[in-house]
Amino acid sequence: MPATQQEERNQIKLVLESINDAWLKGDPQDIPRKLSTSFHPEMVIKGPNFREMSRGLRACVQSYMDFLDQARVHQCKFFEPHIDITDDTAVATYAWEMTYERMGETYEESGHDLFVFTRSKGKWLAVWRVMLPAPPELAM
Repeated sequence: MPATQQEERNQIKLVLESINDAWLKGDPQDIPRKLSTSFHPEMVIKGPNFREMSRGLRACVQSYMDFLDQARVHQCKFFEPHIDITDDTAVATYAWEMTYERMGETYEESGHDLFVFTRSKGKWLAVWRVMLPAPPELAM
């Protein structure tokens, strides 16, 4: 029996939680394995102004590891995602707030993430992400 829309949303929500838990919790050496199970081989990450930051599974995983090598996260909060699904494609958006330290400076940022998922061999995989930081005057 096919999954209901709510079951599909729950599966995607679990993938998002897995992605965020991979870089925020646990052993940093385990990040590649954990993210590789959630990312499509053709994963793309865009940053502010939709500038390409990473393309391909390895580069996208490395971008998470590079951030953690350069920054120490003090606080990170993710809000409930909104998920839209059509056939084998899904879009998930959620707000976030984060405080981190980088090179002796503390930053408080907020914004939204937008993930595009594809269903591949019965499993939802992230294939595209854009990080949309809030303008400084609106941040936290």
